[in-house]
Amino acid sequence: MKTKKSNDVTVYYREEKYLKILDILENLKVEKVFKDDSRSKVSLFTFEGEKLVFKVPREKNSRKWQRVLSIFRGSESYREYIQAEKIYKAGMQTYKPILAFEKRKYGFVVDSYFICEYLSGETGSIKHLEAIKNELDKIHQSGYLHGDSQLVNFIIDNKHVYIIDSKFSKNKYGKFGVRYEYIYLEESCPREIEYEKNDIYYRGAKGLNELLHWWGRVRKKIKGKK
Repeated sequence: MKTKKSNDVTVYYREEKYLKILDILENLKVEKVFKDDSRSKVSLFTFEGEKLVFKVPREKNSRKWQRVLSIFRGSESYREYIQAEKIYKAGMQTYKPILAFEKRKYGFVVDSYFICEYLSGETGSIKHLEAIKNELDKIHQSGYLHGDSQLVNFIIDNKHVYIIDSKFSKNKYGKFGVRYEYIYLEESCPREIEYEKNDIYYRGAKGLNELLHWWGRVRKKIKGKK
């Protein structure tokens, strides 16, 4: 990863040629919008014959607490770039990171976006469960956690299973972390999947999962009353 700084802007990039995108960004033709809501915008464009994905984490760019944290850990876009590099170094597949842009004001990140390679495979679904489960096994056997192990956070083509939208990190929690990831994967499936459910690690992970779901419901009720 290379870095270019200018006043309050920092750009992290893969190759010099991609810096041209910064000058023509407003004139790039959006070919497809994958998502466009209050949380994020994700779209597709072509640059010098290469299909690329443009991501703007709107919610995390604007939330006050996220801005405070950005002083120390950088933007969501920067972290996504780092995550992709980490996955590659671990010997697994993800989208190629192209460029991450972040703008700061008084030390806080106030704007950012991330550009990456476009993957043309299929979004993970129940028909890909076996391949996804095998990839999750591979992640765990390598000593890592996916961090958001839903079916849709994998892309599948004829050659590879790609890890996307992860919080990829070293597994500091052992079997407890592994069980929790399978619980999370199972919640995204229309049926149960087979994995170890008879040990203390599963019971602990299941209890934490239920607690977090309960807390999520409580927070929604609190917000609804405001």
